Amino acid sequence: MSISSPVPVLQGDRDTELRFVGEELLLRRPDAELRIPLAAIARVHADRRDIVVELTAPVGVDPKVYRVTDVSAAAVGVFADVVNAALPERGPEEMTVDGSTLVVTRSLVIGDDAGEADENLVPVGLPSHGISLMYAGCAAVAVLAVVVGVLGGEWSRAIATLLLGSAGVSGTYFVVMLFVGAWRNWYLPRYGITVEGQQVFREDDGDTVHAFTATDGAIRYIHGHDKGKAVRIAYHPRNPAYAAVCLSTGEKTLMLIFSLVAAAIVGYMNYGTYQLVLPAFTS
Repeated sequence: MSISSPVPVLQGDRDTELRFVGEELLLRRPDAELRIPLAAIARVHADRRDIVVELTAPVGVDPKVYRVTDVSAAAVGVFADVVNAALPERGPEEMTVDGSTLVVTRSLVIGDDAGEADENLVPVGLPSHGISLMYAGCAAVAVLAVVVGVLGGEWSRAIATLLLGSAGVSGTYFVVMLFVGAWRNWYLPRYGITVEGQQVFREDDGDTVHAFTATDGAIRYIHGHDKGKAVRIAYHPRNPAYAAVCLSTGEKTLMLIFSLVAAAIVGYMNYGTYQLVLPAFTS
């Protein structure tokens, strides 16, 4: 039976994570992933709720230091003790090696050189034209409210129609988006292709997204939850832009229940709008 490692994974502020993996420390930030071999580390020590990784350095040179702040106070001491105990025995010459040269850094930033990154951004939910339909519906409600005020002569009813009707149209869009998301999360993991998503950092808006490579070789980007953690992404084999971040069974159940409750509330709102409008056309 496989037992997970007792070494704690340190979760810091700003989606920073530090973990002990094999013969190295893995420091993950929103913009980069650093692999720090034990041979490059002079010591690790806890500073209240911070963990400090100090690298080896030549004599007279200030050592490179990595600090992860705002982590669990109960975990920092355990983590430091375990890593220090695992450090290899080294002579004086090895302790003066520039440890920063042994650190491997992998950038997770989508820069200006990724010219097609924005074009390949995959939204989770409705296509962009769904928002246009929502705006068109709100405009139609505004026109209907004016008609109610003119025909019925009750402008208070017209204002109520505008407010409730606009809320109903927006709510309808929201509910449809929820059901589309629920459908994607049921359909795509079963009949599509599921891959591991890689968190990356978008330089243009400072947001973190998840990247995946589809069978056509293109790298696409999708907004997801669980930032700082690995996620699975399922996409349609013939249309990789049709994708979704995979949810657990419990999350999918909650999403469906929430969608049904929201649909009932929005249904009552739209029925209320109908009752407000009806007298103006029947009187």
